Amino acid sequence: MQFQWKKYMLAMTLLCCGQFYLCAQGSEFNKRILLDQRSTIFRNILVDGDSLIISGEIGEDSLGLSGIFVLKIDSFGNIGKMHYFRDPSLNDHLLLDGKKPFIRNNSGNLIVTGVFLVRDDLYFMDLDENLDSIIYREYLSNYVTMYAEDVFEYEDSYYVTGHIQSSHGDHDVFFQKIDKKGNKIWEKTYGVPSRDEVCRAAIVENGGLTLLISEAFDNTPTIKNDTRYWIRFMHIDTSGTILSDWKEEVTGHEGWSGSLVKYGTDYIYTANFLGEEYGFGFFQAGQVVRRDKDFHLIWRRQYGAPDTYFNGLGDLIIAPDSNLLITGQILDESKKNVLQRVMKICPDGEILWEVRDTGIILNDGESLNYMEGIVASSCNSTYAVGYSYKSSGFYEGLILKVSGDGCIDTLCTTVDIEEILKNKINNAKVYPNPASDHITFDTKDASEERNVELFNLQGNLMIRQNLSPGSNTIQIDKSVFPEGLYIWRLTDKTGKLINVGKIVVLR
Repeated sequence: MQFQWKKYMLAMTLLCCGQFYLCAQGSEFNKRILLDQRSTIFRNILVDGDSLIISGEIGEDSLGLSGIFVLKIDSFGNIGKMHYFRDPSLNDHLLLDGKKPFIRNNSGNLIVTGVFLVRDDLYFMDLDENLDSIIYREYLSNYVTMYAEDVFEYEDSYYVTGHIQSSHGDHDVFFQKIDKKGNKIWEKTYGVPSRDEVCRAAIVENGGLTLLISEAFDNTPTIKNDTRYWIRFMHIDTSGTILSDWKEEVTGHEGWSGSLVKYGTDYIYTANFLGEEYGFGFFQAGQVVRRDKDFHLIWRRQYGAPDTYFNGLGDLIIAPDSNLLITGQILDESKKNVLQRVMKICPDGEILWEVRDTGIILNDGESLNYMEGIVASSCNSTYAVGYSYKSSGFYEGLILKVSGDGCIDTLCTTVDIEEILKNKINNAKVYPNPASDHITFDTKDASEERNVELFNLQGNLMIRQNLSPGSNTIQIDKSVFPEGLYIWRLTDKTGKLINVGKIVVLR
């Protein structure tokens, strides 16, 4: 499925702060995905060889329970292995709504953390390569509400950070250490009753973790729509002891904390200015801030122009080329469409390129999108995931690929076709090229069973056919294949890639 575009801006530059060049393509890989026709929210994304792994939340099943999912998408956007998870006791809903509660550990397994909707207890899962749970644990909560934002692996343990709300209505930073078997080692909270403290991101460094915290500087945190926060950095060792604590000076430029990365010795993070509604509603502006190791301000930039009405920034990562990639959403000039947004910026804050899209257009002509996770492959392609509002309580998952130069890519490939062709051993010959009514595939071992797939440049699968031993030709239906360029992919019977290439079809 393809998106309807209202507008998009595709830009790239040869050097940071240099001259800009426009780049555009008529077709794009920009998909909406519904799982089992249930509300689908994409939260996080990882690169897995030549595939992608996505996690998120899925709507109610036949028992009326919503849960979470983990799925694999192959190099052309086809869904492969997928696993749903729900409350084993079948009486609550599983949530996965943190910044990065989904990581790959040093053993190659997937670690997932989140909370239950009603009970607000924490859960922890260790998934193997088949997406099966080999460790599942629940940790009872004594708090009114709990949010699990991030999970980290450090040495021989995992650390989960987030925030809780106490019985007094006060928000505090939450921190828990878990061993490799899923046993809770300790749990701590940090905060004072007169202020709200919320942790949404952290990084591993200097023998511990540095937490990025939003702290209310108004002394009446229980007042509705109290949205004034400053940034606080707290460094904690593996026992949970605070080693250092730094608070931002209140200047009127502070914001609600977002994502954090360590860039050399500097800290770069996102922060959103909140508007009238606490945590939801309109944002005044989104900003990225860079500070040195002593937290001195290097630069602070807002990214709202030309629209400044709604500008929420999501995930922030460092790309393989050492620039920065950011997801988010922004209200357009019509004030009807909240556009999905992906940006690439230089380390000095200058925009290299930006992509925007409307997602689903509703009957009233409006749209609402949220972009969450982002990842970059080794060939410098960018993948962003999120979700688009479809109806009350119902969403479709979004996945978008952008090429290294800021163009919407035509195929969901984690490795560029040209790169594969350049590096691949010549283990398959495909002819004739151009082709008219048939294509022949010759491989080194024709005695093995193979599978062939042909895709058009929109990433749509046109044909999938099994080639039995000794059979190596597929027929091209002229009514299905118009003239043009196509991508072929040849795999063995286990699905392992043999080769991939391009072929021209003529009539």
